[in-house]
Amino acid sequence: MKRFTWFSFLYLALGVCLTAIALTYPNLPSGLQTGLFVSAGMSYIACIFSPSWREPTIRFYRSRNSPIILPWLGIGFYIIRMIWEVQSQNWTMEAILRASSWLIVVLLFAEIIVITWQVNSEH
Repeated sequence: MKRFTWFSFLYLALGVCLTAIALTYPNLPSGLQTGLFVSAGMSYIACIFSPSWREPTIRFYRSRNSPIILPWLGIGFYIIRMIWEVQSQNWTMEAILRASSWLIVVLLFAEIIVITWQVNSEH
């Protein structure tokens, strides 16, 4: 088994939190509750496979010398999208929960940034 990283534990924590929220509030709309469970499941899958995609990501970055700006743009886009969605619905509980289900994407981009920083520090 490959070594787990901090991001593995962050994915696990996000999955546990989303699952707990979906189970704690049974009166949520079924679409939102399903979305929370799907996002939690994706987070659990990312937790399991996080150590596996680390080496391919490093090889891809080294072979193409990919720009680091793309994950930053992705994080900025999703954070602005989440804030916009929550703000447009007057900060309701459902809007906050719907926006929090996108945190998995932000974590994936953050992990790519950390991996590329580690590659750059090796050179």
